[in-house]
Amino acid sequence: MKDSSKSVLFICADQWRWDCFGFMKHQNAITPNLDKLASKSSIFKSHFTGIVPCGPSRATMLTGLYPFIHRSVRNGAPLDKRFTNIAKEVKKAGYDPKLFGYTDTTWDPRFLNDEDKKKYTYESPMEGFDPVCHLPEGNPVLWANFLTSKGYDIKNPKDLYTREKPKDGEGYVFKAWDIPTEHSDTTFLANEVIENLENTTSSFFYHVSFLRPHPPMFVSEPWHSLIDPDDIELPKESHTYEELLDDHPFLKEIARKFLNKDLYKEVRYRDLSDQDKKNLIAVYLGMCAEVDHNIGRIIESLEKNKLDKNTLIIFTSDHGELLGENKMWGKLGWWDSAYRIPLIVYNPGEKNYEVDDFTESVDLAPTILDWLNEDIPINWSGESLINYTKKGKRESIKRHVVFEFDFSESHYSQFVKEKKLTPEECTLICIRTNKWKYVHFPSLPSLLFDLENDPKEMKNLAEDKNYQEIKNNLLSKLLSHRLRHQDRQLSSLQISKDGISNVSGPQSRRIKN
Repeated sequence: MKDSSKSVLFICADQWRWDCFGFMKHQNAITPNLDKLASKSSIFKSHFTGIVPCGPSRATMLTGLYPFIHRSVRNGAPLDKRFTNIAKEVKKAGYDPKLFGYTDTTWDPRFLNDEDKKKYTYESPMEGFDPVCHLPEGNPVLWANFLTSKGYDIKNPKDLYTREKPKDGEGYVFKAWDIPTEHSDTTFLANEVIENLENTTSSFFYHVSFLRPHPPMFVSEPWHSLIDPDDIELPKESHTYEELLDDHPFLKEIARKFLNKDLYKEVRYRDLSDQDKKNLIAVYLGMCAEVDHNIGRIIESLEKNKLDKNTLIIFTSDHGELLGENKMWGKLGWWDSAYRIPLIVYNPGEKNYEVDDFTESVDLAPTILDWLNEDIPINWSGESLINYTKKGKRESIKRHVVFEFDFSESHYSQFVKEKKLTPEECTLICIRTNKWKYVHFPSLPSLLFDLENDPKEMKNLAEDKNYQEIKNNLLSKLLSHRLRHQDRQLSSLQISKDGISNVSGPQSRRIKN
């Protein structure tokens, strides 16, 4: 049952890299509020998402399940109703889990009426949440209504995030957003959270999900001009786009799409000048700074209302962002920059720890339940991180992380057709240790990188006969990992005349401190 003294503030920013913080010594990032939070929290420096892009990564984080279990692996792919999630679990404990922002997930359409709008959009709030302020990226109606009340002429909420694309040869520099920061989507969301905090009279569970620094790459002043682009140091790459074409069939496909300008509609990354790249990165960091500012406002409200002493605060991201590394931008492929994400956990009264052990986004939902002294569903993939916040360590540590990327969506339809791949063959899955990264494709050549000597993942060793034992060992570990977690699913199923359901209650597991 609900512990009346405990609350949770679970904050997620979209597409925020693991390294773009002052406390991570980033030379350009300006994040004073998250730096302050980090100074009294546990910082998890080797934290990874289970998948990209947005919807799948959030499904993974909120269900505590690896993607190869829940299989909502593309934006728009429904999440099977039989899986529980953090909102449903804390509701069992007596909380009213409130959502500010979005989950970017899709309800199981088999259980919806034909008249239900959630059946026709993938940007539905995850089942179990009370969407107090639902702001889906594709249609931010509440924010649009607010702007209209302030005198803005908003014809269609869906157009708020669109800008005219630069013409060929013009470079790529969007001007500062014409919406002032006091009316931005980020500020609007923070204001809604603060208003609810000021009116709360009991313990709470808030999931606050900011869109930024997710593209489109524009932001209001003063954030637009906060970072001087000339201070940005670009990644040093030794190869050209054309040289990418010979490295791997899938890498060749990604590079071809960059060359043909059809992978990303917003930005023609292939044509960016060095100055354009610096401008984009500066704007990205400006968006981070605006989110940081508003998180500071939320935490200030928490403290003002004397709610901080009993509130677990989590800050993380759904996935990372490539900012020119390996000639790539966005979230795709197998590169660390797309999968490595920040994690700050403030456990009231505990010390500040820096944790280098591997942790994963599937660990967050179990961590929250452990903090609330609730049972963790036996079939969840993740493990609680609470002991890290109390001792800076845990007896059982992860020796590797696993993440994947599905390329069955329309972006890659021509490639899938040419290679005659089935849907089951359109997933790459990675296993990463401190030294090695192995990338497995069901029907394409594998990849192997020595991360100690080749941190940019430039030299594929998978076909080198000197590394076959290492490759086979990692493949064996990957297979064991999948079988172990799939067996956990099977062991928690209960079959009755009403169908198949997951076992909970007494058979749930607890992490003993």
